[in-house]
Amino acid sequence: MEQGKIVPDPPKYNRSRPLPTVELVYKNQLPNCPGKSSVGLLVTYPPRGATPPHRHAGASVSAFVIEGTVLNKMNDDSTRMVEQGGSWFEAPGCHHKVSENYSAAESAKLLATLIVDTEIVEKGGVAALVVYDDEYKDIGLRA
Repeated sequence: MEQGKIVPDPPKYNRSRPLPTVELVYKNQLPNCPGKSSVGLLVTYPPRGATPPHRHAGASVSAFVIEGTVLNKMNDDSTRMVEQGGSWFEAPGCHHKVSENYSAAESAKLLATLIVDTEIVEKGGVAALVVYDDEYKDIGLRA
């Protein structure tokens, strides 16, 4: 169940906004799910930070906001303001249309846990887990 207050959609992603940093926290192969791994990513948004629209390489994603407030919009759902302690789930193939720090003054952090094909992580590393929409393919992940 997604948490957070529904808010108006923000303007389209702006390339001038700073990207978040993404740090690999853990990577574990799942013995009860052959060929799958659980990957933990710490995503730190600077003030005004935002990520271009993207998908997560066929992964199931659970996200938990550790610090600050994040705006989140998936597929054609409403945009939600998710505060510290809030969470959401992204099904495989989900289009993450808005992912940004709500604050222009303070950072925001979230922990994302992805259940993904082990092969994707082994071949492409962390960068293979965030697949930007075509118009933003030239932007590199800050890992």
